[in-house]
Amino acid sequence: MARRIGDWLRRALAPDGQAFLQARAHFHAPWPAGPIAAQPYVVFDLESTGLKPSRGDVLLSIGAVRLQDAAPVAEFQTLVEPGRAIPPESTRYHGLTREMLAGAPRAPEAIACFRDFAEGAVLVAHSAAFDRSLLYMEEHRGAPALPNPFLCSLLVSRWLDPQEGDHSLDGLCGREGIVITGRHEALGDARATAELWVRLLARAGARGVADLADLARRSRMESQMAESAAHF
Repeated sequence: MARRIGDWLRRALAPDGQAFLQARAHFHAPWPAGPIAAQPYVVFDLESTGLKPSRGDVLLSIGAVRLQDAAPVAEFQTLVEPGRAIPPESTRYHGLTREMLAGAPRAPEAIACFRDFAEGAVLVAHSAAFDRSLLYMEEHRGAPALPNPFLCSLLVSRWLDPQEGDHSLDGLCGREGIVITGRHEALGDARATAELWVRLLARAGARGVADLADLARRSRMESQMAESAAHF
């Protein structure tokens, strides 16, 4: 289903990346039923050439941790050959250079491998609207579509603690005592986010969240992620 939607959108809106992104962001995969703690999750992070995928920024690396019953069971990581220059300001942020990525798979191959790793799981990222937008724009350029539902740990944190002013990954991990090893490396950030996600899920369960549809409703997940696509 997600692949058919993506193919239709690519054909209809091919000249305009922002239009594709805005339309694609309003399609949401169904939430699996069952208790939130029992769901399989793949917590992931992406690095890119910049923060505007609809204007040409592309994927550079993927890191992910698969969780089952709130415990890590597998990891995934890959570099990605971008096919274009990497701005110096982006390299200063994540340390990735074009030379380091020489010989790495291109985005369609890397995302296909990630799709296989994430099969049957709910995808989770911090500030997931950006990561999802980047994956959608790679889909627009020919990468396979991901059929998984997406959740954002930042939005769940905002719902749980609306009084807090800092919901960044650094801020949340600092409050939780989680050490981020390899900050701004995709796998390092994914590991920290996975540990954070387990704690957020436990707190959501203590609030009486029945299932993922309930969590999405309380955190306004779908509407906020769709609205955020306009920034990318």
